[in-house]
Amino acid sequence: MSYYNSPPPPYQQHASTTPQAFRPGHSHSTAQGHTHNGNSQNYGHHGHGYGRQPSIAVPKRPVPRIVIHPRSNETDPLLSRERLRQNHDVACYFFITIGAIFILGVFHFLPSTPPDKIAWTNLESHSCTSYATREYVAEMNVSPWSRQWTNICTSTPVVVHGQPHFPSRCEYRSGTVIGHFAIKYNEPDCVTYWSGYRDWGCTAKGSHKRHIEQHLMNVPANADYKEFCATTPARFLDWEFSGADSCFNSIWGVYGQWFINDPSC
Repeated sequence: MSYYNSPPPPYQQHASTTPQAFRPGHSHSTAQGHTHNGNSQNYGHHGHGYGRQPSIAVPKRPVPRIVIHPRSNETDPLLSRERLRQNHDVACYFFITIGAIFILGVFHFLPSTPPDKIAWTNLESHSCTSYATREYVAEMNVSPWSRQWTNICTSTPVVVHGQPHFPSRCEYRSGTVIGHFAIKYNEPDCVTYWSGYRDWGCTAKGSHKRHIEQHLMNVPANADYKEFCATTPARFLDWEFSGADSCFNSIWGVYGQWFINDPSC
């Protein structure tokens, strides 16, 4: 028996032909007015002879909209910041210049020590520096901010061993003018001498040089032996020397060497 022999129910004349979403597990009506269970997989019992799966309505995804908001001009704050930095630099240069002028002016008008009041104080003897020479150090009561402190230092003598001596050099140290004096007499602890003359013969055949060696005595402890070796005078073979040509230090002491001309070599 066919389902189409009897007229359709009145309420199906107004049924919507729009496809409905298929929900598994729920009953739904077809366009022919028949109700089917969503769990059923058999659609072949319809009178058309083939199964038709209902369409599924999928909601459309809304297209995102990008809204661009206009911004204010970004160069204005940068220009303002650059202009502010330039003004700050100009102000710094101005105050630095004013400060330098003020300091120079103060130093220029500082009262200088009267010439009759300038003197050396705290005279001290230091170590031996070379043959018969000892270094002395003294402080001068002149202001280091004086423009002429170097000239005043080098032109002011100090009395050592009853004799005036001018400084060999001057320096500024910890807010004080310091003078260094090299005293070259009446310093017996700094007097070195030669001993143990030895002739080593010719340095080589045809060299015309003879090798002489002597032992340097009375070298101060912790002193620069090379400086004493080079400044201690020597006399031998009717020759006078202000110091040795070369020196070396060994466990037996300091030795000086001379290489004198000798035509017989």
